[in-house]
Amino acid sequence: MLTKSEKQIMDLLWSVDKPLSCTEIVELSGDKTWKDSYVHSLIKSLMKKDVVKIESFELISRSYARKFAPKVTKEEFYLREYLEESPENNMPALFAAFAKNKADRETMNKIEDMIQNWKKEQGI
Repeated sequence: MLTKSEKQIMDLLWSVDKPLSCTEIVELSGDKTWKDSYVHSLIKSLMKKDVVKIESFELISRSYARKFAPKVTKEEFYLREYLEESPENNMPALFAAFAKNKADRETMNKIEDMIQNWKKEQGI
């Protein structure tokens, strides 16, 4: 489970297409009044939760800054959260609820293709 601030950082990391340093996270946070030290603490917590990784190091001025990126996609994260919160993980019921409430024909066709490809890979 993420705190509100951790979720905001993850949403930022998921929305950009490149790793970010803590300073860049602060700069891109908009109206947040986060300090670098606070973002460092949040990143450390996100790394412990296994959702953020150090992607690279970049020389800035005379020191190196670590660049961080998501370790999981947004979809993988929310599925993992669901499975952790619902040990019975009734996936057919979850999928049925999704299909009933949000799916359109194109989405269902894509899902069906993904299932068929998975079956081929598994030899089913």
